[in-house]
Amino acid sequence: MGTADSTPLIHACWLSWLAVESADQHEVVRALGLVDVRETAWADGVELIDEVAHDEEEPFSTVVVTPSIQGWTLVVGPYFGLPYARQTAHITDLCRELSAHFGKAQLFFHSEQNDGEAWLIAEGGRILRRWVSECPDLALGEPFGVERRLLDAYGITGKPEDLDPTSDLARDWAATWGDCWATTVAEECSINPTTATAATDSLLVAAAPSFE
Repeated sequence: MGTADSTPLIHACWLSWLAVESADQHEVVRALGLVDVRETAWADGVELIDEVAHDEEEPFSTVVVTPSIQGWTLVVGPYFGLPYARQTAHITDLCRELSAHFGKAQLFFHSEQNDGEAWLIAEGGRILRRWVSECPDLALGEPFGVERRLLDAYGITGKPEDLDPTSDLARDWAATWGDCWATTVAEECSINPTTATAATDSLLVAAAPSFE
């Protein structure tokens, strides 16, 4: 594992990432059609992740690719942000396709600014769950894992997207996100990039393909 000095933890005010169950970083790059790929120091890549998240002009043009971390490759950048309306449908389809190829693929969005949380879990070409806290109408599938356990703890037997948004139960649920962030779901389902380090001190930077 890298040291704390050589591999600072990944973070951003608005952190979006794709997790693919593959130890082959270059195969993931090829599958995504990333271009202009170059290597950069881990610390510089982490700094770039936050810079891109704040880029108001071209936030979807650049991604950062991690090496394999416990059998998963992460691709980080707003390009993979479920709450961004122009990206949602495209990356949902992309994640489904990647899960058909690699077995498992997941999308996550975590905000340090209390702007919501989102995740999509896909396996074998099928979406198990998509949840975007700020847009419940985008939900797909059934809650499971930590989300299901937390719903049960609040006495919610169904799905949060079916709650009356004006109800006390919905308000109680909306206050739970400190217990069920995207990073919490990622910790359980794949890799939480805000706590993970790798056995190398380098990352890849690449240009994401346009889909418009």
